[in-house]
Amino acid sequence: MGEKPPEEEKPAELYPIMGLAQKRTSLMNESCPNRDRIRSELLATVREKGMLPYYEKYLCPGPAGPPDEALKAELKKQNAEEEAKLDERIKDAKENLGDIEIRDALLAKADFFNRIGDKDQAIKGYEEAYEKTVGVGGKLDNILTVIRIAFFFEDTALMKKHIDRAKVELGKGGDWERRNKLKVYEGIYLMISRSWKEAAKLFLNVMPTFTATELVEFKDFVFYAVIVGVVSMDRPTVRNQLVTSPEVLSVIKETPELQTFLESYFYCRYKSFMQSFVKVIDLIRADRYLMRHVKYFMRSMRLNAYRQFLASYRSVKLEAMATDFGVSASFIDTELSSFISSGKLTCKIDKVAGVVESNEADARSQVYVEIIKQGDLLLNKMQKLSGAIDM
Repeated sequence: MGEKPPEEEKPAELYPIMGLAQKRTSLMNESCPNRDRIRSELLATVREKGMLPYYEKYLCPGPAGPPDEALKAELKKQNAEEEAKLDERIKDAKENLGDIEIRDALLAKADFFNRIGDKDQAIKGYEEAYEKTVGVGGKLDNILTVIRIAFFFEDTALMKKHIDRAKVELGKGGDWERRNKLKVYEGIYLMISRSWKEAAKLFLNVMPTFTATELVEFKDFVFYAVIVGVVSMDRPTVRNQLVTSPEVLSVIKETPELQTFLESYFYCRYKSFMQSFVKVIDLIRADRYLMRHVKYFMRSMRLNAYRQFLASYRSVKLEAMATDFGVSASFIDTELSSFISSGKLTCKIDKVAGVVESNEADARSQVYVEIIKQGDLLLNKMQKLSGAIDM
């Protein structure tokens, strides 16, 4: 009989478990589908990982229902025993071993607090381990872990502080993989902060070499890239880096309606766009990073679609535009009036004739107008200078 092939080693599990935070967000939604299944999965992970601090502070009472006192007692005993062993390991390392062993023992305790969802103790532990870490790679891994904790607990100030800290560390060295991971981390921070153009640039730059699966699954990363990209990027970028991107096409079908939404917007199939738009909004409402931006997304995407449509016409009937979008003429009238009054659209509505007169200029025309304006200013200054010299 032949020898059995060696089993592949499973990669070490990294904490915190980001999917857990999304499940908590789902349970906080009153219209959460599959509530019982999600709650059961959440509590199973809490029990398996000994997550007593997270359970007490973030889940019960609340998303996971009333507190289970028997579970709390079990986890408290389990965690006390594990922490005592880790303290003994640190003590032994300090008394009998060197700096590397001390660092490893401190990291093990920080990982323990990270695993059980004790935010403050985990951050304190990683700071202590950081002081004993020598190499740039190890320091960056430490900082990236703290950034993940910040994402897990939605602490934007902590995200910003340690992203800046990681950039300083990268200035001293660091490999391309950690550099690329940081771009993903920073991109999601920028997305949360609603700096979507900057987020889109980072997402699209790092997409071919994406490896940050400890923070976000690739299909979700593509979802984020599509959402921030269609809102903030120009048509050539959307075409080259989203619509025809091999990386996007490899997973986009895993997110319901996302491909229809992207392609119907880009190829100007506005009726299909409006139908898929509603379903994509539901996905955004359910996402813990994007849910707070749903109104901004809805308004920005409708504005982009109307601008794109009107760029092809000098004038168009409201009825014709409404038919293209699959909505009523009164809806289009109300929408356009809102954007016109706020200065977002440069067009006029002739209500008597039922016509929209478009003044939307393309980028090339705007550049031309700006050059003419700057040229006039330059000529005026030259004339004044010439007059002063003549005197």
